[in-house]
Amino acid sequence: MDQSVKSAPAHAVASAPEVAAAATMPGLNPDLKGVSLDDLYHQALKLHDHHSLPNVELSKIAAALAQVQTILNEHNSDHFIVRQARLSDIDSLENMVRYWAQQGENLPRPREDLIRNIQSFAVCVKNGQVMGCACLYVYDTGLAEIRSLGVSPLVQRQGQGRAIVEYLLYKAESYEIKKVFVLTRNPQFFAKVGFTKTTIEALPEKIRKDCDNCPKRERCDEVAYEYNFSPEQSLIARRSAQLEPIASKPV
Repeated sequence: MDQSVKSAPAHAVASAPEVAAAATMPGLNPDLKGVSLDDLYHQALKLHDHHSLPNVELSKIAAALAQVQTILNEHNSDHFIVRQARLSDIDSLENMVRYWAQQGENLPRPREDLIRNIQSFAVCVKNGQVMGCACLYVYDTGLAEIRSLGVSPLVQRQGQGRAIVEYLLYKAESYEIKKVFVLTRNPQFFAKVGFTKTTIEALPEKIRKDCDNCPKRERCDEVAYEYNFSPEQSLIARRSAQLEPIASKPV
């Protein structure tokens, strides 16, 4: 297999929920609904690996996705993107997680744990540098938690944190997860994103995994918030409605 073809578009296949939502617009293939750039590229790789897609066709797809990402970047007024984390981000991820753990905001996570769970992480990137991160941890019961959320203190209050959370919520909804929760010391932030208050006691999965062994268990200062997916809370439906041409909306 031509490995150079496989690695060429590494910077071009950043997942983009906005692009995934755009696939729901009238006139586009309904099979593309909820599909990100990463999804499209990995579908192409799978066909390529099974000898169903020639190298030249894979190269065309990679080039097309690169062009899409370039256009998105050019029109991104915030000058940052949120995408799936990669192993090349691991040093930045480790530093970000360690920093916020030292501030007492997140639990520490060893490097090997970050590597094993790299696919669960999303990163916010600006000018080629990782400026924020978070991961979507899925429990055996299907419940999911947003963990290790942190943004560089150099870019606080510029929308990166919300963008990362919404990216992970979109990802969770595409997995058909029904509920996402978070333990936080900043409930106002999550309330603005659409989370509602709950109790830690209502999250037995979290208690078994982390709380029982947490040194702060008896003096926990975190608040539990949850996001329940429903027609009203659907990010996919909301973005689809925002992208739908006005002329096609019922009057």
